[in-house]
Amino acid sequence: MTKPPEDDPAIDRQLTQLERLIDPEPPPSEALSRISTSVRRLARYVNTVPDTPETLLPLAETLAALVEQLPGERHPDGEQRLSRFHDDMDPIEYSANPRGTHPLMGSMNPVAPPLRLRVDGDRMLGEVTFDTLYEGNLGWVHGGFVAAGFDIMVVTAARLSGRTGPTGTLEVRYLQPTLIHEPMRYESWCESREGRKIFVRGRLLRCEDEAVTAEVKGIVIARV
Repeated sequence: MTKPPEDDPAIDRQLTQLERLIDPEPPPSEALSRISTSVRRLARYVNTVPDTPETLLPLAETLAALVEQLPGERHPDGEQRLSRFHDDMDPIEYSANPRGTHPLMGSMNPVAPPLRLRVDGDRMLGEVTFDTLYEGNLGWVHGGFVAAGFDIMVVTAARLSGRTGPTGTLEVRYLQPTLIHEPMRYESWCESREGRKIFVRGRLLRCEDEAVTAEVKGIVIARV
């Protein structure tokens, strides 16, 4: 990642923690990667294939039999991990998605686009191509997914101020439809700080012609 010009230990710490989300360490296994790819392909198939018994019934029976063989879905260390979490801890240290399974950024999560983050100077960039899994109106990305991407961009841009915390306010303005299968780029940056409030702005652009399809104003509430 290209780091901001300021030599600020607080910013360096935030960027280090962010890198752990973007590039999990240790990296996901080959088996997990293959499973994620297969499930993602399956989801796209189910979303686009004709809904006929001849097409789907054999698949439904195969999947039902497979699911019956799975062990419990609960995280084996879930209770222990949650019991160790306190308000003064950084949630990155006890992340629920340390293996690339983040719901928006996780390359191993079959429901994630995924959103690929990088830092460029004082801006956070996020590259993404939404496919049919995120379609609302025909050919258009559902606005809720656009907003979810902005939520990630606002919180991660706040890290470039050296502090972090949850989203307090997210105000999205949709300028035109965002199309599926269209390479897009989120951009976000910190504008100012007022006490614990970190004010962030951002936009979503088409990579092809730099046309802006949506904008955001957000406030992140920095942890004490």
